[in-house]
Amino acid sequence: MRVLPSIALLAAGVTALAVPRAAQAQTEGRRVTLEARAGLNVPTFDISDAVDAGPSFGIGAAVQVRPRVYLMGDFDLGFHSGADLAGGASAPDVKVYHYMAKVGYQLLAEGSSPWSLIVNAGAGAMTFDVDGAGSNTYPAINVGAKIAYRVSPRLSLLLSPQGDIAFTKDAEVGTSNAWVWPFTAGVRLGL
Repeated sequence: MRVLPSIALLAAGVTALAVPRAAQAQTEGRRVTLEARAGLNVPTFDISDAVDAGPSFGIGAAVQVRPRVYLMGDFDLGFHSGADLAGGASAPDVKVYHYMAKVGYQLLAEGSSPWSLIVNAGAGAMTFDVDGAGSNTYPAINVGAKIAYRVSPRLSLLLSPQGDIAFTKDAEVGTSNAWVWPFTAGVRLGL
């Protein structure tokens, strides 16, 4: 499977880029964060006829570039079992990889309150790895939010409801747009 080494390479690249940028950002007064998340990926509309909701795991990084503006990168992986089809058969299982670059705007900043709220929008790609049928990658868009509760100066608990839409090929996936919603929770670490 070629996709897992690609994920490891992507994660190593994000980390290699984030650590030097974190040091630079701290000297410039910018905030840098890393996230680890887990939850549920929920398919909707036509894609939900082929796959069921399944567990999700994700990582993310963000750099504050203006007082309320963040550049963000998220990677999520969802595991979907095939939906039950007519006649008692099941569709094949599918792994969905989400690669998104985003801009976030902080509506509620941590200050006197431990809460923060960042809304985000962006673009990237999604890979659909179908058991026994190969994988295909398509362009995608994203909207969502990051809701955090600060438990210490460097650590926050995080909710990350996201909506990702891939512009797929009907002949390959069964729809021309696949809507998959990663709903995850986890931790955010400030560097």
